[in-house]
Amino acid sequence: MRTTIATLGLLGLLGLLGLACLSAAGTASAHVSADSAVQPAQGGYGQVRLIVPTESDTARTTAVTVTIPESIDLASARTLPVPGWTATVSTEPAGTGSGGAAQRVSRIEWTANSPDNGLGATEFGVFTFSGGKWPTGVDSVSLPTEQRYSDGSVVQWNEEALDDASEPEHPAPTVLLSESSGHDDGHGQSAHGDAGTVAADTDSTDWTARALGIVALIVALGAAAAGGALWQRARAAGSGAAGDRAPDERGNTDDDLVSARAGESDPARS
Repeated sequence: MRTTIATLGLLGLLGLLGLACLSAAGTASAHVSADSAVQPAQGGYGQVRLIVPTESDTARTTAVTVTIPESIDLASARTLPVPGWTATVSTEPAGTGSGGAAQRVSRIEWTANSPDNGLGATEFGVFTFSGGKWPTGVDSVSLPTEQRYSDGSVVQWNEEALDDASEPEHPAPTVLLSESSGHDDGHGQSAHGDAGTVAADTDSTDWTARALGIVALIVALGAAAAGGALWQRARAAGSGAAGDRAPDERGNTDDDLVSARAGESDPARS
């Protein structure tokens, strides 16, 4: 009996772990992020690809807005067309570190032309722009991003991690910058040569999350099924033990019959 209880406890723990993995897999795949396969060069022009999944089960993503930090003076930016969406590049007077440019890019916004063109619950969008010049002497740049939904709700992806071991709930997408290539590619830097990279990488991440979820679900269901079978077996064993002492048609149990027979053979009672 103790072995059965211990086994049931272990199976219950496995089920909980499976559900936790399922939850973690779903959460990890929901962040707005920058495609790390595309890295603008320091001091030059380059692409940024934002991968935007819809978190809501009931509303659609209808707008995505990227804010360029004031410390980053992009003199220009161009957007890759997204069918059913309109892109707007906003500028403002440049700072002292703009390299002589009068204007800097302050914000890039993509808006769905209608709610039906928004991203549904099981969909993600890829929003690409090419800009420059990117700063030198830094390995990465954070781009605070706002995600708006058809129901009016807004998610701000603008939080920074306190250290390498922590992850905020809504982290800002981080663009990795590569070493300077030594020549200025302008806005044409691998403009379309890597078009399939983001789709392949995103599909790989998505399938990894799905695989983890399926494994977790199988573990949880297997633990529940095995636990139920052991409980039924333990219950049947208990019922069988009780049935061994059931009374006969005269109301006598096996113990009564044994005592009676012993009394008949005892010479002291004859």
